[in-house]
Amino acid sequence: MAYTATLKKLSENLKTTYENTIFQHSGNKGDTREKEVIDYLSKVMAHKYGFQSGEVFDKNDINSGQIDVIMYDNLFSTVFTDGSGKIVAPVESTYGIISVKSKMGTRELDNAIAGIQSYNALVRPASKNNTLQIMPDFGISLTGSLTINKSTKQENINCIFAFDTTIATETIIQKIKNSNCVDLLVVPGKFCVIGRQRSEIGLANESGKVEFAAINNENSVGLFVLFLQIYLSLNKLIARDIQNLVLELIHGSTITTLS
Repeated sequence: MAYTATLKKLSENLKTTYENTIFQHSGNKGDTREKEVIDYLSKVMAHKYGFQSGEVFDKNDINSGQIDVIMYDNLFSTVFTDGSGKIVAPVESTYGIISVKSKMGTRELDNAIAGIQSYNALVRPASKNNTLQIMPDFGISLTGSLTINKSTKQENINCIFAFDTTIATETIIQKIKNSNCVDLLVVPGKFCVIGRQRSEIGLANESGKVEFAAINNENSVGLFVLFLQIYLSLNKLIARDIQNLVLELIHGSTITTLS
């Protein structure tokens, strides 16, 4: 199929970058590989989604720390940058994160999970009761006989992209299951691990629902992208109440008016 074949063709640069980087320092290698993942996703995902390294914060000013790849809304939501190429984003502007690892051992996997848990701890806005969220800053309040059973709540999309790994697949699956916070983990050309069961898509086989399982496939990156497209397309972001920010900013100010 042309769609998946194109995804695979474009992903070949990922392997080339991993094998042919000129840098020796692990930090420089990591930066190069993060950029390659960002460039690849920017080629294969809709332009309404943005991908960049940086930091995320919430309404309580809690900061996530450095994140390899932030997945954010590139149309309607605010992100900040100082021109360095990295961003600082309010959590409500983001869909999720991707932790990028060059060669993933047990320590690197544990560190990736810890970073995801820090991101998950950030507090997101929730929609008002009985409101159908259309865009991050626009929702329709339903009245009369039309009701919504529960408020809209965006569910973080948490991923790990490992260029290679020294861990047995069964160990990876077990660690992801124990953490219950990882949605996708991919190793190019080898396998894509499906993590926790999500509301956007239900996978099942003869034995029942499929979660915490590795799909061995040479086009594992293409599979990862397809799952990511589904998760992103079915998620609704909810913007922060900017009016409250205005009130907070002018609190204690003196106001001059015409007499």
